[in-house]
Amino acid sequence: MSVRVGSLEHRDLFCRTFIETHAAYEPESLPWPHLEKRYVDLLRALPFWSFALSMEQEAGRMITAFARTIDDPVIRKAVELQAYEEARHGRLLQTLLKRYEITVPVLPLSTTPVRRDDFLVFGFSECLDSVVGFGGFALARQKQIFPKELLDIFEQTLYEEARHIVFFINWWRYEESVAGHANPLARLVRALQYHVRAVMHSAQGAQGTIDLTGGGSQEILSGVTPAMFLEAALRENRAMMRRLDPRLLRPRIVPALATAALLGLRMLPPRATTQTRPRIAAA
Repeated sequence: MSVRVGSLEHRDLFCRTFIETHAAYEPESLPWPHLEKRYVDLLRALPFWSFALSMEQEAGRMITAFARTIDDPVIRKAVELQAYEEARHGRLLQTLLKRYEITVPVLPLSTTPVRRDDFLVFGFSECLDSVVGFGGFALARQKQIFPKELLDIFEQTLYEEARHIVFFINWWRYEESVAGHANPLARLVRALQYHVRAVMHSAQGAQGTIDLTGGGSQEILSGVTPAMFLEAALRENRAMMRRLDPRLLRPRIVPALATAALLGLRMLPPRATTQTRPRIAAA
């Protein structure tokens, strides 16, 4: 059974589904495994801890403030829950860093007032970040980079991110419908504009904090082609989306772009193997 986008039934469905699929847990009480030194060293070598921690903490702060501006009590309750989960992701990262004695620079949080536009940019940013995270997680699991017990903890986190982007895209489409924005082409243009702003915002925040040439990233990406990464990301995205109510809308733009890129890569002729290839790859 389908629901009409923009109806009260649609609103109740995406808010109720989000609340009912919430998992109650505290990061400190999760079954964190004892890790051998080689795994701890690999965790310490990953380059994104400072950026990821500041993103989750900032998301919790921003969404909490945005929720206070929402008049609809049904939507406000769901957005407040998302704020709690984002803040909990920050506490989960803090728990991991403390448990495995990983020291990272602490980035200052923003103190600027929160606007509705901030939530929109963040939501579209999550639509991209989640698919990238799905790909990295799928490769780490496939290559058995870390013990299963540790990956299981972060699989729950990724599922929560999948819930967030499905909730967000349904909220946005609901708001667009209520506002009378019925033109699908105009809506697509607005969505693409927000995606571009989200990429620029993330790139600005990550500048100087992430170095993907480090040993931790190379351990995961070693031997992985762009096509392999896209295949893993799309496969994991489909698996995550299947876990949610089929009546809900799904983010489409990033998976569509990833699919188009994958098809383009598959159409390229095979790269010739030459004696100079290792030198070129290193460069």
